[in-house]
Amino acid sequence: MLTTGFPFLDEIIKRDDIVEFFSTDYDLLRIFYHRVIAISAPVYVVVVSERGGLDPYLIGRFQNVFDNHAEVYIRRAFKAEDVPITIDSMGDNDLIVIDPYHHRKNYTKIVSSLRKVRSRKFLFSFMDREREGSIFGSHTSHSMIKLVKSARGFKFVIAKSVTSREIEIPSYLLDLYSKVSDDGGLLKYMV
Repeated sequence: MLTTGFPFLDEIIKRDDIVEFFSTDYDLLRIFYHRVIAISAPVYVVVVSERGGLDPYLIGRFQNVFDNHAEVYIRRAFKAEDVPITIDSMGDNDLIVIDPYHHRKNYTKIVSSLRKVRSRKFLFSFMDREREGSIFGSHTSHSMIKLVKSARGFKFVIAKSVTSREIEIPSYLLDLYSKVSDDGGLLKYMV
């Protein structure tokens, strides 16, 4: 089951099949998706890039923190033409796709493959969706969440959601590295 480990955010996106997290801050998004992979294991992951993108040691550290040592199944798509084939080959399992639009081409085939998979999908994109959103199939995602680094931490900005209006959920950077309580605080009254 795909989860972020942030209970309030998970409550907002629990019914959405395709959820996209995006940011122009590479380090923030990178730490966040490693956390999500570790918490969501067992999970299938597609990495779209020529090199890098996934740190197995960081996933291992997060699995120790969250006491979840289930398997993480990984496939890499090196070329734009490989992305739809790789997504299709993962079957109908919960799927995490890291930077699906990395090559900035073959959008129609990639979106088609994402829609074909009958399970839940989390997409992590290194881009500015406000500028490039209409080009890259933003209509496909049920929820789009922007991660923004702030002075004392970071915040989730719900940019698009079926169940919620646009809101900002502030958090501390240290929350990325630890378990987060599910009391929700005042945020539970905002939705």
